[in-house]
Amino acid sequence: MRTSDDFAHLPADVRPIASMDVEARIAHIRTERWVQHDSVSRLLRELQDIFDQAPRERMENLLLLGASGMGKTMLIRKFERENAVAFDQKNGIQQKPVLVVLMPPQPTETEFFHRVLETVGAPTFQYWSNSTHLRSTAIALLRKIGTRVLVIDEINSILVGTPRQQRLFLQLLRFLSNDLRMALVGVGVPEARHALLSDSQLRSRFNDVELSLWTPGAELREFITRLVWSLPLRRPSPIDTVKFRANLVRQSGGITLGICKAIARAAIASILTGQERIEPSSFDDPEIWRGIATGNRAALSKPAAH
Repeated sequence: MRTSDDFAHLPADVRPIASMDVEARIAHIRTERWVQHDSVSRLLRELQDIFDQAPRERMENLLLLGASGMGKTMLIRKFERENAVAFDQKNGIQQKPVLVVLMPPQPTETEFFHRVLETVGAPTFQYWSNSTHLRSTAIALLRKIGTRVLVIDEINSILVGTPRQQRLFLQLLRFLSNDLRMALVGVGVPEARHALLSDSQLRSRFNDVELSLWTPGAELREFITRLVWSLPLRRPSPIDTVKFRANLVRQSGGITLGICKAIARAAIASILTGQERIEPSSFDDPEIWRGIATGNRAALSKPAAH
């Protein structure tokens, strides 16, 4: 019977999982996991700098941008976890130094403050008819739970509002930053930049950083290596080549989600066939790329014009 000592190519914490049965190992592969690498480490440091600044009237804010599927939400949830604090037993309060709120479909103050209350588990039904009460309650709650950084995910949804709604919502963000001395982190696709262009005061207070599409360089090599190490395959996978990385970028369009899905599917297939390692040829199978649509792959699939 094989033991965890047989899997020297894997990190120590993954070796016991490689000793498990097929179903358990496939379940592990399908579980969402955090993969640390240089790109996200840099962004986490930038987020932490935003968190660590002293409260003042002119807070520095951050706009975190990236294409859909690049891992922005996972990154901000990691940031949230790293700054979480234990439940305050004495006062019966769960402090939220970092609060992540999903931008509502309509960029209005009422919808936004309802989303804030829902995020922290506070009742909202009694406030629908009284926007002033809603605003004061939400602001008081943000102070009570000690929020230092308010993260607004999908902030690009501001752009679906009317010009008046956009202007009023940007004024709301200025108020939260100035009066509450709270740092803001907006998260969205690159078009989110346009949401702030019409407000010169806000624009000057937001630095923007971007999760760029992958290219077949050293950072992608590190990411793939760490990702494959997290998979309980019983044999080492011979995929550390420039050619493999270039093909993976071409097929996935450089999108993190597409890369992770394709590698996970190849790993599961290798377990089911008994191969127990990922081969570069695995990615020639169209099934590996099923449902992973990118602009690059769509263009490749179109017949050439004559």
